[in-house]
Order: sequence, then structure tokens, then C-alpha cells
Amino acid sequence: MEKSPKIASKVQVTVIPTAFAMAAGNFAEATATIRNLGQTVEQFLISIEGLNPDWYDLTVSSVALFPNDEEVLKLVIHPIKTTEFKAGSYPFQLVVVSQENPNEKVNVDLALEVKAVPEPKLDITPQRIIGRKGEYKIIASNPGEETIVLQLDAVDDEAVLRYDLQPKLLTIPGGSSLESNLKAKLAWIDFFIRERVCDFQILATLTGIDAVKTVSGQLVIVPWYKSLPRLRLPHIKLPWLKRRPTIISFKATSEDRRKFKLTWSVEQAREVKLDGKDIDPQGEREINPTETESYVLTASNKYGNASQTVDVYPIPAVTEKASDLVRVSISPAELEVSAGGVPAIATLEVQNFGKIVDRFSMEIQGIAESWYSRSASTIALMPQATNQVQISFHPPKIKGVKSGVYDFAVAVRSQVVPGESAIVTGRLKVSPSVEFAMNVTPVRVSCRRKGNFRVIVANRGVSDLDLVIEASDYEEGLRFRIKNMGPLIAAWETIEVPVVAKPKRSSVVGQTKRYDITIAARTPDGNSQSVHCEMYHRPLIGSWRPIRVIIILVVIVFVLHYVAGLGGGWSELIKNPMEWFYAAIRHVRGWFS
Repeated sequence: MEKSPKIASKVQVTVIPTAFAMAAGNFAEATATIRNLGQTVEQFLISIEGLNPDWYDLTVSSVALFPNDEEVLKLVIHPIKTTEFKAGSYPFQLVVVSQENPNEKVNVDLALEVKAVPEPKLDITPQRIIGRKGEYKIIASNPGEETIVLQLDAVDDEAVLRYDLQPKLLTIPGGSSLESNLKAKLAWIDFFIRERVCDFQILATLTGIDAVKTVSGQLVIVPWYKSLPRLRLPHIKLPWLKRRPTIISFKATSEDRRKFKLTWSVEQAREVKLDGKDIDPQGEREINPTETESYVLTASNKYGNASQTVDVYPIPAVTEKASDLVRVSISPAELEVSAGGVPAIATLEVQNFGKIVDRFSMEIQGIAESWYSRSASTIALMPQATNQVQISFHPPKIKGVKSGVYDFAVAVRSQVVPGESAIVTGRLKVSPSVEFAMNVTPVRVSCRRKGNFRVIVANRGVSDLDLVIEASDYEEGLRFRIKNMGPLIAAWETIEVPVVAKPKRSSVVGQTKRYDITIAARTPDGNSQSVHCEMYHRPLIGSWRPIRVIIILVVIVFVLHYVAGLGGGWSELIKNPMEWFYAAIRHVRGWFS
């Protein structure tokens, strides 16, 4: 939507669009066109009023314009979800005022509509299946208007089922639904199993928001012999069949076009090479190219060859450039800043060495536009005059931003003499930041032998995370096995670590025992977090009482059998009780004679 231009006697301001609607965590852009209607060179100050400063980025805070000249600015709106966040309408203004005459002022009314967090719907069909395995459809619906991303997972309290969920990640447009296929079956072969009811849950996590939706399903496992008519011979791959090697995947990914990750997967290959060097059939490698390069993956066996090429296009290296018309310097040339923290300020000094009045524009290269703002995008200078521009570096703390050193360049271009420019370089260091969140699923497990847990660790910092994961219980009655006790988690990545808990003394008889478990993760610098879960160990026999009754009955039967034998046995006792009695008396008297 475009609003009619706001005009003062010396300045005209047009903003497109003037209304924004989005959910927290998203962003939108607007362009503001500022025109100098006066007869002299004017410096205009630009600001935003009525909106949280953390919710927007304004590329410049001032601009110098020749008469009847205009400048186009970019305004980025990005509401942040915090504990104080509320959905609703937020009116605000873009204010442009003349530095020389503050009465020359234009206010442009803008409106921001922040939508509520989407509430996806989750369903499973069928909800209950009877058999040795089950196939279900998970239906996820997005009743909202914004696109959402759901991460699906399947769990059960006793960890007795094995799941195959495809796909696990659903990107659902507003007003649409998507399906995921789930296959569930018993995690082991049990020849003695009777009918068993297994309840499980589907967890749908909304990415970027700590919100989880669940839906329950049920698999009723029948005895193995009832499934015999449905048995089929498995498909057997004969090793002597001639098959050429297959490159399943080979790709290069990057979030900042500085560091790239090569990943590959090859099947049926005897020899695999990357740029002529032997590698494993599956793997990954980090590369830091400085210019466009091609990487070749080749696979071979005695039946043939296969190859694939991937090209990477890194950000071009920045270099300094001098000019006879303008001299440029930046101080300091090396800065350090924390992502999402206090900005680092550099001063750019520009001097006009020409013989006429010139206007110079400034462009920052090598880093994203959301990482910086300038006090002015253009300045007008008399011959031999000098002016300064403040550059604020403030990389946001969002996914894709990583700690490290980033080279940048500032190009100052003459608008009177096209093609004439000077370039000065600098270096920005984004400081490491450790921040992570962890969770455990399931929270409660009931088992006879061992309990299986999964610890989910999400790295929410800008640097790689080196963790040590430990598990303990209050009574020290459990023995733990952690698959990966010291994981290295890349920035903004999430991993799962399996944890198995087993009693140190496993009893066959006894009551159900509860163990309170604490799983802790700590970094080398002492930053730590912990989560809690429970395990209920159920012995095979819940009490000694049945065993005591059985022992007493056995003793009684033995005594009765012995006494019956004193008079000739059970048959004599039944046929002639008196004869049995006298025979027993004679047998007892014989002990003492």
C-alpha cells in the first residue's frame, strides 16, 4: 500500500509500504524516498518514533541532498518475540527533519500489525492398529496465514517400539495441510509375546518457538503366529549382479558464503576420490575457498565409473583502492562486537581533493546489510573540505550469524565524476558466545531391564559448542551409557544424544522402584544446564508373597506324601483306611525297637 507523499516546504517523503503485518520472528522491508525541494544543499536527519528500537533497522540516520535530488533508504521491520511480547497493532512514525532548520519536519504515519503465534493442528489416522506393525498418516494443518515449519518425532514411555517417520520436517503454508507417513513396529523379536497394547505419541515442535503439539496413537501387537500368513520372503540383493557405482548426493552448503561444507554419499563403489584424494563413501568436509572453485567427486568399481562436479562461489575478497579526487580513511580499522550486543562504532573520514563541489555516496561491502548502519549514506563536500560519517556495526543474533573474523570494505564514490571511487578496508570480529538449551524425552520411562532416553541439545549461540554430558541419579543405583559424551555442536545446530540407564543390581522379585535422574551438560568454561527425568524399574515378580505360598504348599505336599507312605501309600489309605493306620503304627514302632 502506498500513501500520499508527505511534503514540507523543503522536503518530500514517500514510504512504500506504510502498513506491515507479520508474526514475531519474521521481517519486512520498506523503502523511503526523501527529496530535497529547497534551493540549497540540505542535510536531513532521519529517525523512527513510537517503535521499540530492537524491532527495526534503519540503514542511515542522515542524508545530504543537492537541490531537487532524492535518496532512497531501506527500513527493515523485525519484531522480536520476548516474554513481554504481545500481538496487536503498533502505530509509529518515520520522522525527517532539516538539520539547519528544525521547523522543516515531516512525519509519516506507519502501522505494524504483529500476529499471534500460529497454532498448528495435529491428527493421526488410523488412531489404533492391530498387528505386528502399523502404518499411520500424520496430518498437520496450519490454520494461520504465515508459513510454519514443524519438526516431527515419535516416542513411547517404555521405548519398546521402533519408528520410521518420513518426512520429519514439514513446511506448511498458511491455510494448508501436509502429511507424514509413520511406520511403527516392535523394537525386538519376541517369540513368547501375547497381545500387547503400546501407546505412543507424535511430538510436533514449532521451529523458532518453544511450542510442542502432541497426538496419541496405539499399536496392539498380536502373537507372532497370527502373522504367519502375511510373511513374505525378503528381497535379497545378489552380490554377483553387475552394478555401477552410484553417487547418491554431492553438494556444497554455506550460510555466509565464506565457509562451505561439502557432503557426499556413494554406494556400490570400491574406490571414492575427491579431487584425486581417497575418501570414505560417506562423509563431509569444511572448505574455505577465496575464489570460485570446482570440486570433483569420482567413484569406481570393476563395472564402471561415476563422477559429479560441484561449483562454489564465495564472496569476493575485498581490496583497497586509492583515488586522486577523494581521500578516505577509517578508524579504527579493526573492531570487535558481540552478536546482538552493544554496537561497535567506526569513524569514516572523507576529504574532497577535487576542484568543484562534489557529492559522495558510501557503500559497505563484504558483510550483510543488517549488520551495520550509517549516520549518512551521502555527503556533499566543498573542495578540500573534510567530513566524517559514523558507521555502527551490530550483527544480529539470528540463525546464520557465526563468530569469526569478517573482512569488509567501504567504497566512497563520486556522483559528479562517474567511475571515480576510493575503497578502504577493515576487519570486524564477532566474539564467541556460548548459549544452549537442552531437553530430554521421554520424561518418564517404565521398564524391566533398562530405560532409553534421548537428550536434545540446541546450540543457540554464534560459536561452535563443545559439551560434556553426564548423567546421575540421587541414590547412585543406576549405571549409565551415553553414546556421545563429548559432542561438538555447530552454531545454531541441534543434536540428539541417546542415554541408556540400567540398575546396578537388577532383582527378579520386588516392588517397582523409582529413580530420579539428572542429566547435565557443561562447557569447558563452566557454563552448565541440567534436565530431570524418571525411570520406574519393574521386576519380573512384583512381591515375595506368591513365592512364599508356593514354598509352603510344596512342604505340605511333601509331608503328606511322606506320611501316606508310612502305611503303604495313597492307594492303601483310600481302599482300607484302618489297615493303613495299623501299618503306619507298626512302621513307627519299628523306629524304636
